Amino acid sequence: MLDIEKFAKTGQLFDNHYKLIRPLSTDGGTADVWLALDAKTVKDRSRLDQVPTMTPQELDELGLVVAIKIYRPKNALDIEGEQRFRDEYMIVFNCNHTNLLHPTNYSIFEEMPYLVLPYCRQGSSEKLIGKLKKDADIWKYIEDVASGLAYLHAQTPPIVHQDIKPGNVLIDDIYNYAITDFGISSKKDGKHGYYFDDENNGTLAYMAPERFNENADPLPQSDIWAFGATLHELLTGSVPFGEEGGYAQTEKHVPMPTAPGVSADIQRLIHACLAPDPDDRPTAQQLALAARQKQYPVKSRKAFYITLALLGMLLVGGLSFLLGTSTDPEEEPKIPVEQLYLTALHRMDCNNLDSLKIGIRMMDSLSSTNYVPAIYQMAFTYGWYSDSVSVRRKRLLGIDIDEQYMPRSDRHSNEAVALFTRIVRLNDSTYADINAQAAYRLACYYVMTNNIYKPNYEKGKQFLLQSRQWATMAGDRELLNKIERGLASFK
Repeated sequence: MLDIEKFAKTGQLFDNHYKLIRPLSTDGGTADVWLALDAKTVKDRSRLDQVPTMTPQELDELGLVVAIKIYRPKNALDIEGEQRFRDEYMIVFNCNHTNLLHPTNYSIFEEMPYLVLPYCRQGSSEKLIGKLKKDADIWKYIEDVASGLAYLHAQTPPIVHQDIKPGNVLIDDIYNYAITDFGISSKKDGKHGYYFDDENNGTLAYMAPERFNENADPLPQSDIWAFGATLHELLTGSVPFGEEGGYAQTEKHVPMPTAPGVSADIQRLIHACLAPDPDDRPTAQQLALAARQKQYPVKSRKAFYITLALLGMLLVGGLSFLLGTSTDPEEEPKIPVEQLYLTALHRMDCNNLDSLKIGIRMMDSLSSTNYVPAIYQMAFTYGWYSDSVSVRRKRLLGIDIDEQYMPRSDRHSNEAVALFTRIVRLNDSTYADINAQAAYRLACYYVMTNNIYKPNYEKGKQFLLQSRQWATMAGDRELLNKIERGLASFK
C-alpha cells in the first residue's frame, strides 16, 4: 500500500511531478487533499528542498501552487472503473462556470487516482460558520452557490453534487464562492453508478430525507436540501436537524428550525430548501434569481418591472405619465430600460444622501437584470477611482478612502471587483467601451500597489490585454494609451 505521507517527509516527488507540502484536508471519506507545488513549473529545481520552510509568497514566486486530491488506496480502481474515471473527468472538465472549481488535470499513480485543482488561499466557507450575519453577505453566498448548482443541474444528464456543505464551498482570490468536489463521484446517468467505495456518498448532517431511502437515485432537489442545511449552519453555527440530517427531520419529526435575526425573506428561502418533499423545494435557478432580487419568493418578472417603472416615474415627478395609460392588468408599462437607468443616474448624481441611496437601489435592481451600464455604475460607486463623482458618492455614503482614493474597507473593494468581473464575464459586445473600462480597472487592482490585493502581474497583464481588445473596438484612444503604457511595464 502506497504511503502518501512519505512523499512529504522524504521530499520525493509524487508521480514524479508534484512536491507535496502539507495536507489541507484528511477528513473526506475517500480522499485526502494536499497542498503541492508543480515541480515542472519550477526553473530552479535545486530550491525544491527549501519548499517546506518557504512563505506563501516565496512559493508563488517559485512555481505553480495547486491542491491535489488523492484517493486513498482502498479506493483503487479496476479496469472498468479506471475508464469511467477518465470519461467522467472529461465531462466535468468541460463544466466551466465562475462558481465551480473544477480539476485542471488528473492521473493515476500506483493504482490511486488523483485530481489537480486550483488552490484557494482563502480556504472554505467553514470559517464563516456562525459568522455570516449581514443580509448582503448572505445573498452573495446564496447567489454564488445557487448559480454553480444551477449550472450543474442543467447538464444532460444532470450532475448532482451529493455533498454540498460549508467545507465544499471554497473562497477564491476575489471572494467569490466556488463549489468544489463535485466531479468524478457525483454524476449518475443510469448507465453506471459511482466509482469509489464511499459508505455514505455524502455527509449525514446535510443529506436530504429521500437519500435515506434504499437504492435512492441522485436528485438535484437533494442538493437544494443540503444547501438549505448549509445556509442554516452558516447563520446559526449549527446544522438544522443534528448529525442525522433529513432522517431526523422525517423519522424523528424534528421541527423546522429558525435563524434568529435573519430577514424574513432569507428565512423563507431556507425553509423552502429544507422542505421534506423534494417537489416542494425551489430549483437552484430560482434561488439564484431570488438572491439577485434579494427577496423570496421572487415576484414575477412582470411585477418586478412594473414596480421599478413606477418608482422611476414617481422620482422624476412623472405622475402625469400615468394619465391615459391602459388599466388592463395584462399590459405592462412600456418604460425603456434606458429611461429607468437615466432616472437612477440622476438620483445618484444629486448632492444628497437620500437621493443617492434611492438611485443606488434603482441601479442595483437594474444591475440584477444584467444591464451592463447599471452594473458599471455600481462598481464606479464602490471602486477605486479618483474621479470626483465617484469620490463624492463615497463620501456621501460614509465610505472611508485612503490618500489614493481607494476604499479602506475590504468589503467595498471586493464588491467593486466582483462587479467589474461580472461585466467582463458577460462579454456583451453592445458595451465595448464599458467592457474595456471594467477590464482596465481589474488590471489596476492587480498591478498597482494597494493594501487590499497582492500583486499578480500575470493576471493584471491578462486583464490589460482584454481591455485593449475592447478599447480598440470602442475606438477609445485615451484608454488605449494607458493600456499600452501598462503593457510596456511588463517588458
